[in-house]
Amino acid sequence: MKHQIKRLGRHEAALAEKVIRAFKGMSRSLDSLEAFLGNPANYLLIAEAGDEAAGFLMAYRLERADREAGQMFVYEIGVTAAWRGQGLGTALVEEITALARAEGMFEAFVLTSRGNEAARRLYACTGGRIEDDSAVLFVYPFGAVEPRAVRRAKARSQR
Repeated sequence: MKHQIKRLGRHEAALAEKVIRAFKGMSRSLDSLEAFLGNPANYLLIAEAGDEAAGFLMAYRLERADREAGQMFVYEIGVTAAWRGQGLGTALVEEITALARAEGMFEAFVLTSRGNEAARRLYACTGGRIEDDSAVLFVYPFGAVEPRAVRRAKARSQR
């Protein structure tokens, strides 16, 4: 089956909510999503296959004080199990890098864990190169937002 990649805009908040809920298990209000999608620095791409959202990619344009051009931060990619290995991840990465080039950005980058072999293969086969294999990610959590796996485990235990 053929697929189509598209960037969602402000007027597609309801579709964004449906896609985010399907992949992430939760979403934001439609007003909040309209504001998110209306911000030109935010990118939400979806891969549609028929009537189904088979994949998504979230990315952000970052402006830097030391460069005239921005850079694209590819934050997250997801493809449904039924569509993995069929080129959707590649198509999503190719679309976001084409958008970044067209908008005059000097680079795009993505982070992944060393153990995520599927992601590492995807990024390598789409032209990404490892810049620093010794990088360490630090996170500063604010508030009591639980990881998705914890929320799922709690939901299962309440059934």
